[in-house]
Amino acid sequence: MAFLKKTTNATLDGIAGVSGFPVILDHNLQVHTLSLQYFLDCLKTAEVSSVGTYGAHICDFVSQLEVDGKKVSEINDAWLKAYKAAIIKRNDDEAHNTENYASQVCRTVIDYCLWLTTNNYEPYLCGDKKIHKIQISYSESNRVKHSTIKNSNSDKRQKIAPRSNWIELIKPYGPKSPSLAIRFELMIDWGRLGGLRALEICHLKIKSLPTRETAERALHSERLVPMNLSVTKGNRMEVVRVPPSLVLATWDYIDLYRVQIVTKFYRVHNKDRGRTRYIEPSSIFLSDKSGLNLSPISFSSSIRKAFLKAVKEGKLTKDERVWTHGLRHNFVTKTLKANDEAGYKRPERLTMQSSRHSSLDAMEVYAGDRFSEDFS
Repeated sequence: MAFLKKTTNATLDGIAGVSGFPVILDHNLQVHTLSLQYFLDCLKTAEVSSVGTYGAHICDFVSQLEVDGKKVSEINDAWLKAYKAAIIKRNDDEAHNTENYASQVCRTVIDYCLWLTTNNYEPYLCGDKKIHKIQISYSESNRVKHSTIKNSNSDKRQKIAPRSNWIELIKPYGPKSPSLAIRFELMIDWGRLGGLRALEICHLKIKSLPTRETAERALHSERLVPMNLSVTKGNRMEVVRVPPSLVLATWDYIDLYRVQIVTKFYRVHNKDRGRTRYIEPSSIFLSDKSGLNLSPISFSSSIRKAFLKAVKEGKLTKDERVWTHGLRHNFVTKTLKANDEAGYKRPERLTMQSSRHSSLDAMEVYAGDRFSEDFS
């Protein structure tokens, strides 16, 4: 039976001290080399924590192949459907949302099978041609589609975009430390005012930030500041336009608080001779526990905790939900409403450009609150 191990202090792609990177071993302690190569490829576009999740999914998949006595080249659509059903049947407790989990596992497995096919390890395994055993299709935005990826229990209703006052109400319930509280609020503003995703916020680079002088001039002339994003959802270089006040607040954070984290970890690593030399990351937002890039999962978790505290204190109800990607929902919906009010002929197209969506279909989720009078 296959089992999963994760690194505690590995060097990957020239980066030392990487923890949480997955390695699948068989009962003879031999490394499953194909999955290892797949994980290394995933690391080019995903966080180590995300690759670790993929590792758990693929380990489950490899174990199921062993139980069924099958090679990966022998599976097809019918086997995958049975595999998904088996995952759900293992634990039918609805609190564990097994339908959702099974869909996530199958999404990773489909991606792995497609990777095997694309790299010619299993040329007839997965694709959109008749020769492929696993039949997939592609959406307009080039996302892979397969029946096992769908979550039949998912809520099909349009999500309510969090109002600006809801977002402001969770800020006091973030970290207690003054420096971490400022970081928390600033990262929220990059999502709400800049329209950035969690991954993009956590990988904002200092070198990409416009200078103070540029931001001050833009503030004086009341215009947005363009800046480059090097880490995005599609791993493309993109340009966003953000409020100059947000840029100035970020420079204040870098100069007053980020420097404290960097100094702390230089001292820690220099004091402990067993540690590798600390190399300052290029990202703006760093973890106070490791000195490395702050994880999108950690950021999302802090927002979730703050929201639940606000609900417990009676500041919000459970229906007035604030979540990480909801910050971007707020930004996009506000942009749509502003374009409507300005009387532009093609407000959806303009909003698609500023929000960096790949298609108009992707904008449908924002239609529900676009015309809500109470939205702010």
